[in-house]
Amino acid sequence: MKRRDTVAALAILFASIVAGVARGKEAPVATVAVSASLADSYLEERVVEGVLQFRGSKYLLTLHGVSGSASSVGSVFGLRRPRDIVGPYTSTADGMRNESGVRIQFEPPLETGAGILRIELSSRVYPKASTGQGGDVE
Repeated sequence: MKRRDTVAALAILFASIVAGVARGKEAPVATVAVSASLADSYLEERVVEGVLQFRGSKYLLTLHGVSGSASSVGSVFGLRRPRDIVGPYTSTADGMRNESGVRIQFEPPLETGAGILRIELSSRVYPKASTGQGGDVE
């Protein structure tokens, strides 16, 4: 009986380790490509454009607060729907995170002046949705 308990305990330990490793290597659900071109600049704020690729569609983004080089690609984690990408992002040990739990790891990292990046969802770019409303975003 003692050997059976030991084997069961080892099996549970092994399963929890495997589950922890699998969770630690979470796959990105989307990408954000940020262009080096300025969309607009006003009041000392640099604004750049980006494109979110998520579930076969592309969405135009506006990023506020980028201070350095703006050519980067971000791996996006925790995104359930396109509008969850919106909001202020703060730097964390594993990238940048917003209030919706979305995390972006930019490579190379984006430089932000005040440490806060704000993302707005502008429109759906491709494929075009024929809803009659134009520019609808889920």
